[in-house]
Amino acid sequence: MKKIYLDFAATTFVRDEVLEAMMPYFQEKFGNPSSLHFFGQEALRGVDEAREKIKNILRAEFLREIVFTSSTTESNNLAIKGLAFYYYFGKKIKPHIITSSIEHPSVLEVCADLEDFDIAEISYLKPEKNSLINFEKIKTEIRENTCLVTIHYVNSELGTIQPIKQIAKLIQEINQQRKDPIYFHTDGAQAGFENLNVQELGVDLMTLSSHKIYGPKGVALLYVRKGVPLIRLFSGSEHEHELRAGTEAVPLIVGFAKAMELVENEKEKINAYLSEIRNYFIEKIKYFDGKIILNTIPEISSAKILNLYFPTRSSQDLLIYLDSKGIAVSAGTACKSRANEPSYIVSDIYGKERSKNSLRFSFGLTTTKEEIDYLFDCLKNFL
Repeated sequence: MKKIYLDFAATTFVRDEVLEAMMPYFQEKFGNPSSLHFFGQEALRGVDEAREKIKNILRAEFLREIVFTSSTTESNNLAIKGLAFYYYFGKKIKPHIITSSIEHPSVLEVCADLEDFDIAEISYLKPEKNSLINFEKIKTEIRENTCLVTIHYVNSELGTIQPIKQIAKLIQEINQQRKDPIYFHTDGAQAGFENLNVQELGVDLMTLSSHKIYGPKGVALLYVRKGVPLIRLFSGSEHEHELRAGTEAVPLIVGFAKAMELVENEKEKINAYLSEIRNYFIEKIKYFDGKIILNTIPEISSAKILNLYFPTRSSQDLLIYLDSKGIAVSAGTACKSRANEPSYIVSDIYGKERSKNSLRFSFGLTTTKEEIDYLFDCLKNFL
């Protein structure tokens, strides 16, 4: 049976070049980077070089602005809770945070926790019908105690690219009239193939993930612009500029930096290829006479993600059928896929009934037109 992977938004394989860069740090250069002897310094050099490489890719000003973590979830927790704790425990002010209702669970559940423990007030912006967040609505939600706006860069289920630059510009304009600044965080886990220049984007905090860009699982980062006040979540040592205690995962950090380097060098080529695959996929849909409808709006979305509505079949039936044919897709973000619930993101925009019949297809470097042909041959026999 064929095995076809169309779930690259959930995770990617590790590229050969990335694995090759990591291998020496598992056995030859295995020292603890905090150790003062040669073995430790050799490992530390690997971390320092990785940090320098990523700093240059992001156009960050300082090395200490790159903070390595274990995952997107940890990075988002550090950004949001770290800032909320600074205001609540440090300044004795209950902070107000503005986010959207279609964020990843690692943002929404952090905000829910802060509300449940009465540590912060949260405002949730609803998306427009085109799945974009209307950044002008942020102005109507601003309060005296507003400290953070957190809006994702690329939506994990629909692929919509949010107006990050415009949001940053708006916040900068608002800050000119305020004594205490509002900081801007974006979850960029799905945005590895987009513009990551933090100076052009205007973000104060940005989460990035390794395993979405053909790097290893178990490592991510949080960009923290100099001057953003965060309280660390883990205590125990002074690693990561005192923001993240724990021995650095040296091989993973080295692999993450190599994956980012490859993407940065090949970004135009990668996006052109993904666009070609996506456009080929969309052309195939036209022959199904309304049995397949786009939830994603391609013109404003990442080329790697398409979310589709199947009026005659439930997402659960489709997942089981496609899996039996060796085709891997998902009903939504991997962190929620085991819950067997309709996508809350599709529900928020198109309604719950439509979300029950929707699937996400996501493409990668190895996706071929032949695989797309096989997928649609299978769908012809099921729809």
